[in-house]
Amino acid sequence: MLATAHTTAASTQDDPAMAAALAKCPGAAAFVRTQEQAKADAATAPPAETAAPSEPALRARLLEMERLDQQVRNGDWSQAAMGKMLALDAEHLPQMRRIVAEHDGLPSVAQVGRDGVAAAWLLVQHADADPALQERVLGTLTRQGARRGEVSVHQQVLLTDRVLVANGKPQRYGSQLVPEQGRWVPKPIADPAQVDVLRAGMDEMPLADYVCVATQLFPVPSTPPGS
Repeated sequence: MLATAHTTAASTQDDPAMAAALAKCPGAAAFVRTQEQAKADAATAPPAETAAPSEPALRARLLEMERLDQQVRNGDWSQAAMGKMLALDAEHLPQMRRIVAEHDGLPSVAQVGRDGVAAAWLLVQHADADPALQERVLGTLTRQGARRGEVSVHQQVLLTDRVLVANGKPQRYGSQLVPEQGRWVPKPIADPAQVDVLRAGMDEMPLADYVCVATQLFPVPSTPPGS
């Protein structure tokens, strides 16, 4: 159930919650420092957007949908809160189907800006009622090479595992977590012995460090979500 775009190597200066989590997860902190230094050395900052998005109304709609999506995902695992979350996801789903159909996948940075692309990805990631939609978007990302970095490798990892789990298959990277006996644990993994090798190939931190960070960012519910 749980997978988070927070557990990536984004700058800790931009994310106080991530910085606090890393303070309690030394392995993850070392990984993030190494990645931040490598990015600084290579000067790989995303290119500045030089033109206004060509679809500003769509960008505004995506950002508002993202705001509402995050508002209901506030760590409350009660049945009432889960009901609100599922109702909002159901409300957003027809809009995301239409957006994906009109753009043959996610809209581009040129169309909705970098934040609009991130919002669109998040809304697809949470479209669990339509695994076919998630799989279609994942397929377009694979074919387009994630459109030259418009969607991060980390986001591809999360969506890949989401699609596999939705299709009843073991996940590849271990990003999908569930609460079990008071802690977050990965859902079944296809090759547990090789998962950290696969994660390293996608510039992901070791699975144990990922779980540590997720545990700090998202307190484990005392009862199963929705109960």
